[in-house]
Amino acid sequence: MERIRNWLLPVLLAIQQLAFWPGRALRDGDPVGAVPLAAALGAAVAVTVALGVRRRHPAVAALAVEAVLLACLPLPEDAALLHSISVLVALYSVAVRCDDRRAALVGAVLTAAEAVRAAVQLGSAAEVGGEVLVTGALVLTVLGLGRGRRRWHAGRRAAARDLARAEAERGRAATTERQRLARELHDVSAHHLTSVVVTADAALRLGERKPELTAQALEFAADSGRETLASLHRLVAMMRTSAADEDSALEERVGELADGFARLGLRPAVEVAQGLAALTGPVADAAFGIVREALTNALRYAPGAAVRVRVAVADDEGAVDLTVEDGGACGDAAAGGAPAARQRLGSGRGTTGMRERAAALGGTLEAGPREDGPGWSVRARLPRGTAAPRGRVARHPALRGLDATDGATALAVAAFPVFAVLVERPSDVWLATGPVLAHALPLLWRRRAPWAALCAVLALTWLAPLGRAFGLLHPDVALCLLVSGGVAACVGVYAVGAYAGPARVTWPVPAVGAAGLALASIAVASADGIADLRTEGGFGLLLFLVCAVGLAFLFPLAALWAVGAAVRTRRERVRAYEDHALAATVHSAVVEAYEERCRIAEELRGEVLRHASDVITRAEAGDLGAVADGARAALSAMRDLLSTLRETTASATTPTPPGTPKETLPSPPTLPRARTAKSAPANGAPAKSGPAAARTVLEPSE
Repeated sequence: MERIRNWLLPVLLAIQQLAFWPGRALRDGDPVGAVPLAAALGAAVAVTVALGVRRRHPAVAALAVEAVLLACLPLPEDAALLHSISVLVALYSVAVRCDDRRAALVGAVLTAAEAVRAAVQLGSAAEVGGEVLVTGALVLTVLGLGRGRRRWHAGRRAAARDLARAEAERGRAATTERQRLARELHDVSAHHLTSVVVTADAALRLGERKPELTAQALEFAADSGRETLASLHRLVAMMRTSAADEDSALEERVGELADGFARLGLRPAVEVAQGLAALTGPVADAAFGIVREALTNALRYAPGAAVRVRVAVADDEGAVDLTVEDGGACGDAAAGGAPAARQRLGSGRGTTGMRERAAALGGTLEAGPREDGPGWSVRARLPRGTAAPRGRVARHPALRGLDATDGATALAVAAFPVFAVLVERPSDVWLATGPVLAHALPLLWRRRAPWAALCAVLALTWLAPLGRAFGLLHPDVALCLLVSGGVAACVGVYAVGAYAGPARVTWPVPAVGAAGLALASIAVASADGIADLRTEGGFGLLLFLVCAVGLAFLFPLAALWAVGAAVRTRRERVRAYEDHALAATVHSAVVEAYEERCRIAEELRGEVLRHASDVITRAEAGDLGAVADGARAALSAMRDLLSTLRETTASATTPTPPGTPKETLPSPPTLPRARTAKSAPANGAPAKSGPAAARTVLEPSE
């Protein structure tokens, strides 16, 4: 099917050209030489082949077709008349498939080649200039249409990439959650439960020689059991906390996050600048992720501390300044005597992840001990993309969003009336250029402000009757300006249908445009003396003429508005489908990760937490042997859960991302010799986590 679509248009154009010449000449009995006939057939074949490869080699195809046209100069003018359409078709492919610089270069070459053809075929300089002007207008129009199509394709490709990335992340959602939770469970079990088993076994072996070890081991087991139970409860609470909606405002998301950490013992205070309260998008996602990671670190290393979260607008460039500061460990958490700097030692993955979030937006992040007191500070600056990049001149707000397509459309609208004036009255061409450009200028903003652009065009259409009324314009020039205003109004009506809003809002625009053009046309006719409204009927005649002329304009304007509304409807339907598919995929990934957390939380509550509670109960009862057995049972239950997680992860279709550490839970130890009762730290560094972990599976930086 693609091959048929690729070759159908070139073949049809070649058939039409051959039917026009030499077909019509042969049918009318006009003499056609053998050499011109063979040359025409060869030119048709060459143009067809060139257009056939326009999708793969668009620039080559356009230049090849233009070369064929130049080669056809010795032939009759009709021999290559319809091949000019083939040049525009090839140029459209160049605009769609090549970058801006190459498209502009090819357009300039084609315009220059057409100037050469015009100089050879036409006699006067005015005719050559008019031909070049029309060619330039056609080239600009085709380039503008092609660039618009290129933007459409680029948007669809970007949406497809986003959907594919979301689908891939969705496939890894549950697996990523299992790996992350396995690291958390390993840290808890290896650090706390293993030390309880080691201490209890040592006390049992040395109890006869050192009876004081039994009391110390029981006290240590009770304290470690409580810490283990608290850690597991925090983990379960985080696993059962659903993530805030990513489309929610930044202030709402950070507030919900702070409330969740407040329930876990922190004392967060959130301050979000008024201008950033409703912020969404990539900057809000990055800020939320950094705050979540910083609060998680504060919960881990400074439990119970007061934490200040501040999101403000930077003084320069409108960037987002983010600060998360805690006051350091307090109460029992600080009694261990571990220095603040040492408390922050770990794998470094949390800080690295925060830096990656900031760097992805072109921002920076610093983390370290506070200079004004105890505690830890995280400071980030995230650009919002509103400042001009270095080395580039900042564009005026009115010029933002404009591109070459807008300029090409405006110049194309202005070129045809100037050509008409150039042919009819060359001496008045400079007088007509200003009003024509004034008609076309509002079309630069037809996409951003379509209603304003149309109203400006209709108002400027009155330059023609005013020029005639004051005797500044020749009737022919005034007619050209009126036509220029009509063409600009047609473009404006289409823009309103395509960009201004739904059809139920923009449906009156054809009537508005028709009324404006009708009044301007009647004013020109009255200024030329064609219709004397004061003596031939007054207001009644004016009303009749407005209705009659307005109906003549209404139908084409209504057709243009309908086309624009149809284009808008199709565009919105495609984008809505893409947004729905992406949102559904993201939602599925979040749900799958959350369900995985809930499943693991239930297993923790069923076995591991029960055995950990037994350790505390037995320790308080003074049964050291039961304490060791309970700790071993808790370790065994957790090891079984980790084994299940690893087996499920290994069977997943998506391979484990490279660089992910694979922890192994140690079996309940047996002591070959006596040891002192000392807690054995975990080999693996604690992994950073947050209460909104479902969100992290969708972010490549995690």
